[in-house]
Amino acid sequence: MLRATFQLVPGLGPERERRLWQGSVLDWTQLSQAPAALLRPGLRAPLLVAAQAAEAALVAGDLAAVASALPAREHWRLYGAFAERAVYLDIETDLEEGVTAIGLLDRTGPRVLLAGRDLEALAELVPASCLVVTFNGASFDLPVLERTFPWWRRPAAHVDLRPVLGWLGYHGGLKSIEQQTGVGRPDHLRGLGGSAAVWLWRHGARGNREALRLFAEYNLYDAVNLRTLMALAYNGLAARSGVPCQEVSVSRRGDVLYDISKILLAL
Repeated sequence: MLRATFQLVPGLGPERERRLWQGSVLDWTQLSQAPAALLRPGLRAPLLVAAQAAEAALVAGDLAAVASALPAREHWRLYGAFAERAVYLDIETDLEEGVTAIGLLDRTGPRVLLAGRDLEALAELVPASCLVVTFNGASFDLPVLERTFPWWRRPAAHVDLRPVLGWLGYHGGLKSIEQQTGVGRPDHLRGLGGSAAVWLWRHGARGNREALRLFAEYNLYDAVNLRTLMALAYNGLAARSGVPCQEVSVSRRGDVLYDISKILLAL
């Protein structure tokens, strides 16, 4: 899907890209043979240069360079090539205390960072070289983290699943979309929302270990479920494009549940 991305230069948007696909121009190597009716001369030369640069960055594994070449709305296409470098992130906040938790999932497993303990590990665990995946993160999570930790810079590669899933017809908050897609969470976490998380955090910070564990579990599931939703979104949008490409595997969380249990027991 990534090599079929032609929105690399000004003047070439989704409609023109779609016409190239319909004309059987399906990847960067075929651009030089694209007929003038599909790719006017003024766009051909700069697009060929941009595609060559993107290919070189892709081969070199330079995720930031590839991401910078794409419009932000198309960053979901990076997932097929860079899923191993994805970091799924969700934060919890309190109006009085600011960021209280950062839930993360990467290829090494889940992790929860807590206020007063280890929030500063953000820079190490969410480096500039990763593909960060959030839900509504462009408007909330990432700006909040940048204000709270001025020394941290968001990765160039970012997929905000809220609009991406909206293109597939899934609307509402994260919990609602989990239900719409069949991505679930344990029964004891259903019905919990932001206000409950604030209550749990405050009681947990005062020494209530059960409240702290439930708070951490709630946050971790927000992050963990993003991996399944990202894969579903990628496969759905790739299929809609009509461009032949390999589906990514859809995890149903089974491989991380034990790790979550270990994290909670350690709190």
